[in-house]
Amino acid sequence: MKMISTLLAAFTVFLAATGDCLGGDAGHGKLLFESPALGGGTSGKTCLTCHEHGRDLSPETLKRKTYLVMGNPVTTLAGVINFCIEVTLRGEAIPENSTEMNDLIAYLPVFIANTGGKGQ
Repeated sequence: MKMISTLLAAFTVFLAATGDCLGGDAGHGKLLFESPALGGGTSGKTCLTCHEHGRDLSPETLKRKTYLVMGNPVTTLAGVINFCIEVTLRGEAIPENSTEMNDLIAYLPVFIANTGGKGQ
């Protein structure tokens, strides 16, 4: 089972790194994930502020049908990202079908794989 998980993680990293995962550019997604300017953020925080070392993220994060963020139900991963941009970064939501959103979502499998997918 561990071998299968390792192979799946490696394949996910490969797809995301080549930009084929979810139609986004994982390299650009990494830059956005680390940027305090995402969505015009004004708090000085980044996605890493809350998710350093994969905290609260796991492979299941990418598969869920619904999410609970700070006690608020959210129905899409893009909605979760926008919630974080608006509340934590104090910025404005980015369009759910935008290049930026696709790039962020394409980066998440790489980030989760690189942190061991433990969701610490």
